[in-house]
Amino acid sequence: MKMVLDGADGHRQSVLALIRTKSTLKAASIACGRNHGYFHQYLFQSKPRFLPEDVRIKLAQYLGIGESRLREPELLVSADMPVSASAETRPRLMVYGRASDLEIDMTSPVAEAERPATLAHVIDAFAAYVHDAALSPCLPVGSLVYVDPSKPLRPGDFVLVRRAATARIAVFRGRHADGVMLDFGGGREESIGIGQLAAICKIVGVDYP
Repeated sequence: MKMVLDGADGHRQSVLALIRTKSTLKAASIACGRNHGYFHQYLFQSKPRFLPEDVRIKLAQYLGIGESRLREPELLVSADMPVSASAETRPRLMVYGRASDLEIDMTSPVAEAERPATLAHVIDAFAAYVHDAALSPCLPVGSLVYVDPSKPLRPGDFVLVRRAATARIAVFRGRHADGVMLDFGGGREESIGIGQLAAICKIVGVDYP
């Protein structure tokens, strides 16, 4: 029998047992509005690493349990708080959404998300939804990316490129005298001048749809 991945065995075994007390992984996936193999991938392949909040809420309602029972241990305790601290007291990440099929509106968030433990101390961290189909299959439409503005950039990193009120996601290819080289999908590199950029920030994590 296939075993749940190391590193989060206890939690995933618990989720697996909770689902199987009511139905099957396939039925639970469908009930949460996801593809048939969603919970199989989550439990056995760690994809996504953390269940999105909307999925946790739907699954909790489906199973008739409290949503907190489905939160990964990393989301229940922050490294900078006592173990007894409530998860609800920890600051959450702002999530930015669609401005167009290619761009992300950075003027105001569309939602909030749980803050991964890896971003517990990153004050300026945020998240954004992927809308640009050119980034598939690496970042399919509907993915939620986590952004850490404090991280240094290296060629090959996925980055969020902000220009004034909007942003796009790209692959960072490198710097030159007047700006940076970026790949917005399909392998076509584009040079962007420093004066055109409000910020360029490293993507450090992804929740896949």
